[in-house]
Amino acid sequence: MNMQASHQGYAFLVVLVLVILGGFATSKIAESGALQHALQLEQQTRQSQILDHIRSGLLGFASTQGIHSQSHLGHLPCPATLPEGPPQTTCLAKPWAYLPIHSKTAINYLNRGISARNHELAHAASHHWHYAVSAQLLQPNALGWSRWVDYSKPAMRIRIPAQQNRIEENIAAVVAKSIQSTGEHHYDVTPPYMLIRVNELQAHMVQAQIHLLRDTLRNTNNPPHENLIQAPGTTNTFTPVNSNCACRCTKTKCTCNCDEPGQWSSTSSEQPVCFSTPESPCIFAGPATLQSQWPVSRFEPVAASNKSCRPSKRQECPLSTNSTACTCDFSWPDNTKADLANFQITYSPISGMVVNQVKP
Repeated sequence: MNMQASHQGYAFLVVLVLVILGGFATSKIAESGALQHALQLEQQTRQSQILDHIRSGLLGFASTQGIHSQSHLGHLPCPATLPEGPPQTTCLAKPWAYLPIHSKTAINYLNRGISARNHELAHAASHHWHYAVSAQLLQPNALGWSRWVDYSKPAMRIRIPAQQNRIEENIAAVVAKSIQSTGEHHYDVTPPYMLIRVNELQAHMVQAQIHLLRDTLRNTNNPPHENLIQAPGTTNTFTPVNSNCACRCTKTKCTCNCDEPGQWSSTSSEQPVCFSTPESPCIFAGPATLQSQWPVSRFEPVAASNKSCRPSKRQECPLSTNSTACTCDFSWPDNTKADLANFQITYSPISGMVVNQVKP
């Protein structure tokens, strides 16, 4: 009897120990699962942050395009042929490969080199992201490079097999773990991925143009004047126009005029103020400016320490430093000129000049 009770006691103890061990093991498995889940969430969060950073870099790069004539606003860099490589100069034949490790834009203005450091894509180096860009953004310019933009061309169609073959259309750019071409402008992508839609890119470029227009207007005199004409039937609304105001300055004189009557001035001339017509330019013995204090939108040759254009003021076209004439455009930035009709400027003594988008 005692022996039977003793066996029952041992059996109960064994069962209790097994239950405890089982519970401990189950607890550890649960903890391990929770830890693995937490690590997965952390990894997904980190990947989302990296992809957001890449999105900002690509949109920032697109916003700086078109400052000079060999690229268009909205252009995106070509893919790199190898991981951690630079973007291709032209990618008309194959617009998909790897996200470039960096893609800088250099703007030399008033002898200052402005490097688009915020638009570097350094995260591509450690992840080897794949990257494809729409044919809309890779049209050839006069030199045959993939630098012009044509939204009438086809956008991309993206399929995500890992998400029940979900389809995304009207895509301008995609960054993903892997990309496989399945046809012209069609791609299969493997998550994680990031999409830039065509309408998103266009909206971002409009905001970039508004910023450029505001920057141009910041230090100019009140309208109306050469590049701002009064809208019919209004008193405080103005339409931005390109009057092609320009000066050509040699080592001894500046010759300036516009497509419309223009008012010019010079600090080094016996004729400090001059009114030009398309047929009758103003000729000064020194640097020239518009009376409106309109900034120079472009110098040719591009301002640099070893070039003939050595400007010291944003609103002034300088005399040339050598035998090559310095040509200055007093207009809007190149990457806004084609879309000036999409904007209006309102002026009031309190708020100054405000840029408004005209809804189509």
